[in-house]
Amino acid sequence: MVDEMADIGEFLAEEARDNIRTLVYLFGQELDERISAFRRDTPYENVRASDIRVFVQAAAGTGSISGIARRLGISRQAVHMSAQRLKELGVLEMQAIQASRRDMTLALTQQGRSAMKLAGEQIRNLEAEISEVLGPEGLETLRKTLRVLISHSKSKSGNGAERLTPPA
Repeated sequence: MVDEMADIGEFLAEEARDNIRTLVYLFGQELDERISAFRRDTPYENVRASDIRVFVQAAAGTGSISGIARRLGISRQAVHMSAQRLKELGVLEMQAIQASRRDMTLALTQQGRSAMKLAGEQIRNLEAEISEVLGPEGLETLRKTLRVLISHSKSKSGNGAERLTPPA
């Protein structure tokens, strides 16, 4: 993995190589690829990254297609298409909202809850590998650091903070 990261780094601009955003993105991409490998030769082999984001939102009980679209910053149509694919796999159900002719709530089926449990096991395996590299304390420090940064970022978003502008 380190050699692959070095190869990727060669393609990035010097300034971008070690910035936090790039490193988090690249590591997230690596984790996504590993999780995709776990899905090979299963009924979920062709599940798209966008479907997974919708699935996670539905698993969290976060509600309607419109609400999920807002949170993910994508169109209602995109959420609906992902939800339809997940429904066809048997992991998600869609129910009309009585007060709305166009919106639907999403919920996991029993098969969806089983898939979520399996995904949790796979993620714990990946975290065990990270722990082998960082040590148990390092893994927990990483987890706590990411939580703090996410919380701080959420507190800054939408509060009128000025957007960063490139230097002149």
